[in-house]
Amino acid sequence: MKGYPADPDPYPNYRWLRENAPACPMGGDTDADSTCFVTSYDLVRAGLLDSRLSADPRNAAGADPLAPADRSVLDTDPPDHGRLRRVVNPAFSLSAVDALRPGIARACREAIAAFAGRGRADLMAEYGLVVPVAVIHDILGVPPEERADPAEFLHRFWWAAAAREPDPEAAAFVEEYVTGIIDHKRAHPGNDVTTALLRALDTGELRDESELRGMVTAVLGAGHITTVPLVSAGIVRMLQHPEQLARATADPERWPDVVEELLRYDSVIQVANNRYALEDMAVGDVPVPKGGTVLLSFAAANRDPARFADPDVFDMDRPRGGHLAFGHGTHFCLGAHLGRAEAEIALRTLFEELGDIRSDIPLEEVVWSFGPLLRGPAAIPATFTPKERA
Repeated sequence: MKGYPADPDPYPNYRWLRENAPACPMGGDTDADSTCFVTSYDLVRAGLLDSRLSADPRNAAGADPLAPADRSVLDTDPPDHGRLRRVVNPAFSLSAVDALRPGIARACREAIAAFAGRGRADLMAEYGLVVPVAVIHDILGVPPEERADPAEFLHRFWWAAAAREPDPEAAAFVEEYVTGIIDHKRAHPGNDVTTALLRALDTGELRDESELRGMVTAVLGAGHITTVPLVSAGIVRMLQHPEQLARATADPERWPDVVEELLRYDSVIQVANNRYALEDMAVGDVPVPKGGTVLLSFAAANRDPARFADPDVFDMDRPRGGHLAFGHGTHFCLGAHLGRAEAEIALRTLFEELGDIRSDIPLEEVVWSFGPLLRGPAAIPATFTPKERA
């Protein structure tokens, strides 16, 4: 399997595009190759609300509208999108996530206990990765003995779903893994999301096995592949801003402010899932033919100075709200409450448990990776005072 490519800082390029071509044509030889890359806050937000832009890849120019696919909330339009979303909405509501907080905190403490006595760890591989993978498997009802190694799972899932050139071997791994989860929960139902999805298939809320598979894959993937870089980015930013870390540690009520700024400043989902024009239209001043692709950049929009003052400054005192890290409109992230809670608890617990974390390398030398759709630290080598396990 191939490694993750390093991701150079994209923000200078986003800045240039916002200033010179906020809707930038990236035309090809045919309509199927026609793409518009959007970077300004106003145009990205408008695009997320535009019903002429479809999330369904079957609406791309040249696509087969009857092609079989494991469909989920990520790649469907209303009314199917709403039907699929309603099946899992209760599991990701604010009250449901609040009930998960003790389990999230326990997963954090268990991860820390595994390396605390050494006084040294890669806080991405041993913490930022481990915690979200454990949490989403708990939500899906997958017991520890049925889980893949977290690093192996992230690696395979990234190359199957988020890489520029998906790897067939990785896609086969993910398909087999999802099949294993479904088979296990058919034999061992419980109070979990996979069982709820199986029940929805039995009652007709899910129409067929492909929707079941699509939804399990979407929850499994979105539940960790975004939160891993979010938690890891938060560790780096807190180490870069010790004065803000000290204030959050002294007043734990400020961690939600840290997370909101982190979501804006380091939009781990750099670009929304592709949107496809349902008719000839224009985005900004750029004509987009029917079937053309529109790429809406959350990361660029969240650093737009027309919306956020001093957008390239990390400031936990910034007024909350307005960022597009979770999208907007119909496809607003189903797991927004969960992502916020995981990042808040993971960062607070880490810096409370290990109070003197120091990066082993200059923080400006941390390698960022997972591009082009995602962005987060590839490794965070750190030292701290060893802490014996309780």
